[in-house]
Amino acid sequence: MTSLLKMAASVAALALIPAAANAQAAAAPAAVNTGVAVVDLEGAVGGSAAYASAMKQIETTYKAQLTALQTRQTAIQAELAPLRTEIENLQKNPATPKATLDAKIAGFQQKGQAAQAELQRLAAPVARPQAYVKEQIGAKVEQALKAAMTAKKVGLVIGPEAVVAVQGGSDLTADVIAQLNALVPSVSITPPANWQPGQAQQAAAAAGR
Repeated sequence: MTSLLKMAASVAALALIPAAANAQAAAAPAAVNTGVAVVDLEGAVGGSAAYASAMKQIETTYKAQLTALQTRQTAIQAELAPLRTEIENLQKNPATPKATLDAKIAGFQQKGQAAQAELQRLAAPVARPQAYVKEQIGAKVEQALKAAMTAKKVGLVIGPEAVVAVQGGSDLTADVIAQLNALVPSVSITPPANWQPGQAQQAAAAAGR
């Protein structure tokens, strides 16, 4: 079920961490905080107690939808597997006409796209509350990051994708998780009727103009 929750979340493809925090540009006065640390903000959100608790609630509340998604995903994989094997065999055969191979590949891609669209529709009821959970926690990420930086006397943080090597004690992710746990003990899994993903960020950005 956990893998299906991850799939439902990835279907949404949302950037729900506030831009200022995601840019990892929070800094305190250089005279006080001069250290450099690594932080994984997505990992911090996913590692928070509120997120874990919300995911358990979603697994229970949307069990029927997750089961339907899993069932259909398995069926689609079974439907596409023979077509993939057929294409692989045609590719291995030097005598296969290019037009035949191209037609088979095009048909496979068309079926795959249709299957992806179907899975997205099935995942939507689960992806929506997941996105709402992430947005609620993400709204506190910048505050948690700044608090962790102050506590550890860090003046600059960088994302894991920019790291070549890191020594123990230089990763601030666990500290951000601890701050998030204090700031956001729990969140709701029920979005308001008119809620749209990214709505809070858009409102904050408009207010800051």
